[in-house]
Amino acid sequence: MRRERATELLEHVLRNLDARKAEWPLTLVTEVNVFGSFARGALEPHDVDMDVEYETTTEWASRAVSMHAKGLDPYRMFRQPLLQRRRGCQMLFNFRRESDFDLLTLWRRGDTLRTALDRLHAIPVDPTAGRAPRDAMLPEFEGLDRWLPLGLREHLVAAVEAESVKIERVLLEDARVSSPYVARLIGRRWKPESPLHRAAHAVIRHWEQQGIDPLTIHLHGRDMSPNHPVTPYFTSFGCRYLHTAPFCFHEHEGVEWIEVVHPTRRQPLDCLRIVPIDKSKLKDTDWR
Repeated sequence: MRRERATELLEHVLRNLDARKAEWPLTLVTEVNVFGSFARGALEPHDVDMDVEYETTTEWASRAVSMHAKGLDPYRMFRQPLLQRRRGCQMLFNFRRESDFDLLTLWRRGDTLRTALDRLHAIPVDPTAGRAPRDAMLPEFEGLDRWLPLGLREHLVAAVEAESVKIERVLLEDARVSSPYVARLIGRRWKPESPLHRAAHAVIRHWEQQGIDPLTIHLHGRDMSPNHPVTPYFTSFGCRYLHTAPFCFHEHEGVEWIEVVHPTRRQPLDCLRIVPIDKSKLKDTDWR
């Protein structure tokens, strides 16, 4: 993306924070930082790498646990009011304590919007600065890394290195499921023009062709059959539920997870196929 667009995206986040900083959970935010190629002054950063620091209160912890139990990402409580559906931002949370490099602070609690915007526009442009190298990469992530947040990539790389899972790249064919019953279930969740409708048909048809019963599939947060005792095949779209994969492998007899990283209406459906090797190493972990 061009630097002008990246700057406008950061302005958008800062204005949203300023307008809603008295609303929970934005009342918990203590800092907004940037890092990566934008902070280094690149004219065409890969995307905007941002860190949001926040206080962990009892209320936050309670809601986060509740959302996690439902397979939801609790950090969307921050992302939604700050980004408001805007794309192009890799947003991490409480990353400062884990980072081994400097973060550039745009806003601290108590700062005015003007102060934050001045800091943003004071970042010097460096025409010689290229895109920052992608950290935590595997060959399977190439071309998909812009939709895989850094924190998630780090967890996946660590799991591969620990030999707890193996990951391979899969390209799904456009196809419709053979089961009329399953087709109706998909149609009730998504309209035909939805990228998720397309992804659901493709991934389930992929498993049908391997002789797998569609009713043993957990599709994007829901079992295909609420009455089936075991659903060892998991899929989700856009990394919405991928953070729960270790739990699903360890506690729900999971044998395979296919993640459609970036569902689209027409572009190729590139996926990550994740298979557990040693489930004991996945106990009490998640990939946030």
